[in-house]
Amino acid sequence: MDDRWLGRAGVFAWGMVGLPMVLDPPPSAWRLAVWASAYAVFGAAAWAWSRASTRPAHALLAAESACVVAMVAVLCNGFEGALLVLVAMQLARRAPPRLAWSWIAVQTLLFGAAITVHWSLPPALMLAPPYLGLQILVHVLVRQLGSIGAAGRLEERLRIARDLHDALGHHLTALSLNLEVAAHTVEGAAAAPVRTAQSIARLLLADVRDVVSALHVEDRIDLPAALRRLAADIPEPRVHLSVAVPLTADPVRSQLVLRCAQEMITNAARHARARNLWLDVAERGPALEIRARDDGDGAAELRDGQGLRGMRARLELVGGTLSVATGRGAGFVVVATVPQGPPV
Repeated sequence: MDDRWLGRAGVFAWGMVGLPMVLDPPPSAWRLAVWASAYAVFGAAAWAWSRASTRPAHALLAAESACVVAMVAVLCNGFEGALLVLVAMQLARRAPPRLAWSWIAVQTLLFGAAITVHWSLPPALMLAPPYLGLQILVHVLVRQLGSIGAAGRLEERLRIARDLHDALGHHLTALSLNLEVAAHTVEGAAAAPVRTAQSIARLLLADVRDVVSALHVEDRIDLPAALRRLAADIPEPRVHLSVAVPLTADPVRSQLVLRCAQEMITNAARHARARNLWLDVAERGPALEIRARDDGDGAAELRDGQGLRGMRARLELVGGTLSVATGRGAGFVVVATVPQGPPV
């Protein structure tokens, strides 16, 4: 689903709700001022929501619902319920189902209560049920369209992954076997680069294999098992893996955790000149945390490479974070957090 068109439609609906007040303003200046202020805050919150991460987004949605209730309580024109439909649409994009349905029920009850305060109970009983029906309709529609779009994206990723596996798997296997032979035959200064190349080749082969298996549309990822396979394939640095089980995450976030662990191991093999890497994966409050620490040389100055920049960008898409600490002779410490939430 294209969020840009969804946002444009929301802006249009917001504008149409305000149009009756422009065409036929009420005589009470202070009521109009309060209504217009709440109306403007709703629009600003809706605009900010489209650019916010999960936690601020929920706070912005709460502000939107509160603005609708305030508008109805001071000056009800009967059309403010359309803004609750926009909130229901936004909930379908980011909130888990249980929270979304509870939210819709509560904001509809508050909407009806505000109408009762401003007018009386009969108008509330006339207006609240139709707007509740519209909220449910739009919420289900947007959620289903999002599921269809996600399934299509996953299917396309799976096709690409299979093509990569067919094209690269055989050659990477041959490269890994030849490097293993070379590791047993070379001595001296050449041994370390050969072992590093062997580690990277195994990482690439494991990455291709795991992408194909992990992106299967119908299967959930066994995240602890996938992490153990990833660690076992690396001869140097030696990966000391600690996984706090059970780990609960949807397939998209599980895949993100796996890719972060992959990047951390790859960086240690390529750049850290480390013999050991300690990789810990656990649930920390509402998020999954991946912490990597190596015994390599570290660096006096930290510079993000393409791998770290890509990891940070993927994490920020789901409201996650990435931090890196190092010092000369102190190794690297990389910590990534992946917040739990609705499927992306």
